[in-house]
Amino acid sequence: MSVVTFYGNDKVETAQTTSMAGIATYLSIEQNYKILLINGKYNDTSLQECFWEQSKNARPRSDLETGIGGLIKAISSNKTSPEIITNYTRTIFKERLEVLTDNNMPKEDYEKQKGYMKSIIRLANKYYDLVFVDIEGSLEDPYIQEILKESNLIIANTSQRIKAIKEFILYRKNCEAINKDNVIVLLGKYDKYSKYNAKNLQRAERIQEIYGIPYNTLFFEACNEGNLADFVINYRKVKQNSIQAPIIESIAEIAQRIVDKLKELQMQV
Repeated sequence: MSVVTFYGNDKVETAQTTSMAGIATYLSIEQNYKILLINGKYNDTSLQECFWEQSKNARPRSDLETGIGGLIKAISSNKTSPEIITNYTRTIFKERLEVLTDNNMPKEDYEKQKGYMKSIIRLANKYYDLVFVDIEGSLEDPYIQEILKESNLIIANTSQRIKAIKEFILYRKNCEAINKDNVIVLLGKYDKYSKYNAKNLQRAERIQEIYGIPYNTLFFEACNEGNLADFVINYRKVKQNSIQAPIIESIAEIAQRIVDKLKELQMQV
């Protein structure tokens, strides 16, 4: 049982959340892992948009009984056991993939949520094979550092801009939580023909592990329309000459590397 945190702080869209959702969906189908996806961002609906249609008239709520808010109430009342988390999640694939999220919440409720996130992650890690956490913010933020320290593996998401990549390398050197061997760099909306492709960056910037997930129109449309699960099911066995092949192959590659990397890290303990 492991915690994998997808972290990013690039001001440019990196497709971090859709990458996480795609990888988790693929793993839950192909390798039958029991996976929980946790949305740690403030009022960000990107994760749920990948899997179900959003309400158009949603308003901020302060009386949260479902999702993360409902789980926090259970934790604060000492009514917890690892399996209770499923009462507050949304199931994508039964016994394989679930989503824990909240949105349209007042800022004060989100600040409260941050105080409980470590407890939520630890509780989930006792019940699920893999817990994927989606967060963003400064590496100087104690909340971000705390979540990263709870993680067995960190997927650091960045754009292919060389400035963003160099900034991450600099911050990584000065941040204890991320300056370890348990980090994989993931380039979003990846262009393999760029001079800043994974192979060149690995050599020039001495990044040990770096991968990319390319832009794919149909994939991102599916993520915006709640149809990601169908996309992965329909195209996971796609032929190599298909236009969908590059993104499926990239998702499969990084998914397998996450599994292998976690096994390697466990052997080092």
